[in-house]
Amino acid sequence: MSGISIITVENRRLYPVKAYDTEENNEITPIIDIDSVNDLLNRRKKIFFISNQYDQYGRELDNFYGYIGSEDIKTLFYVNEDEVNNNLSAVMTLSEAAKKWGFSDGSTIRKAIERGKFEKHEIKQAGDIWITTYDAMERVFGKIKNEENELIIYDDFESNLYRLFLKDVQRDYLRENVRERHLKENELLYNDIKTILKSALVTIKKGNKVIIKSKRSNKTKQVINTERELIVFIELFSRRNFMTEQRNKQLLEDLKKI
Repeated sequence: MSGISIITVENRRLYPVKAYDTEENNEITPIIDIDSVNDLLNRRKKIFFISNQYDQYGRELDNFYGYIGSEDIKTLFYVNEDEVNNNLSAVMTLSEAAKKWGFSDGSTIRKAIERGKFEKHEIKQAGDIWITTYDAMERVFGKIKNEENELIIYDDFESNLYRLFLKDVQRDYLRENVRERHLKENELLYNDIKTILKSALVTIKKGNKVIIKSKRSNKTKQVINTERELIVFIELFSRRNFMTEQRNKQLLEDLKKI
């Protein structure tokens, strides 16, 4: 199932978008066809949108209710619901993709588009803005430049996060005689996770990237360039039920000491 998504000039992601023509009498039906939304934007200076809202890293923000004009929109496009649920940051503008692949700007990617290097489903255009995905960038340009100098974290790391989450949740329900041993096991697992993320932070402080890859396919799922991106990546653990909120706060506090 597909829906409309908007990337605003502030790099907020809105999805799924519903637009309303508030100047029409008794108009209560949302407009969910992209051509109709574009037509309405051309006829009105601003139109009313209701949508879930996320930042560029996939962190959920307050729901959006309000007016947006065409000058506020970087791009407007159809997106697959499953892709959005898996990873909102998988969709990138060309400037974002260029930064992650180490290009000076998006011109290299634009030239590849002009030469037909991308498949039709791998790129989308809305106005002057093009968007693409990690899978498309990796197919066309291969691995990220100097990837051997970057830190690779495979997504099976998430299974350790989830194991710790389950063990932390179970902790309060354990009998006294097994609780102490259980707590020691939790701390060992937590320290393993913390060690990996400390390495990630040190890597970024040295000016290198952290690359999240699929263990099964070796495809790139996410590229983390900055400390802020890494912190947001970690903050999402508790929201995705990979870590309890208390443990998540502990991890962030421990990383601040580095």
